[in-house]
Amino acid sequence: MPYVDREYYVGTFKGEPVDDADFPSLCMRAEELIEEMTMYRVTPVTVLNMPETVQERVKMAVCAQIEYLDANGGADMDNGADLQSAGLGKFNYTKASGANGSTEQSIYAPRTLRILAPTGLLYRGGGTI
Repeated sequence: MPYVDREYYVGTFKGEPVDDADFPSLCMRAEELIEEMTMYRVTPVTVLNMPETVQERVKMAVCAQIEYLDANGGADMDNGADLQSAGLGKFNYTKASGANGSTEQSIYAPRTLRILAPTGLLYRGGGTI
C-alpha cells in the first residue's frame, strides 16, 4: 500500500509536475528510500501505528523525495552512472561537488531530511525511540 497517491502529491503537497507515466515508479522508489533512510522504522505496517503528525511528515517526505528524484534523473538516479556533464541548447548540467570534494550526488533529498528531522525517525543512536 503506497504512503501517498498522485492526488495527495498534487493537491496537498503541491509538488512540481511529474508525468503521469513516471509517477508510480518515482513513488515506489521514494518510498524505498524513506524506509532505508529511517532504517526501516517506517514500513507500511509501522506507519499506521505512528501519531498522525508523524504519518503526515512521512507522506510529505515521500512527496519531497518524489520531487527530488524527478528533478535529478528519475527513479534510477542511483544506478551508479557517473554523469559529468549534459547540455541541451542553453541548458548545461554538471554534477556539483559534495562537501568532501566528491562529485557523487546524494540520493536523499535535503528537504526530505528536514521534514523527517523532528520525528526522531532518523536517529541512529543506540536504544529505542
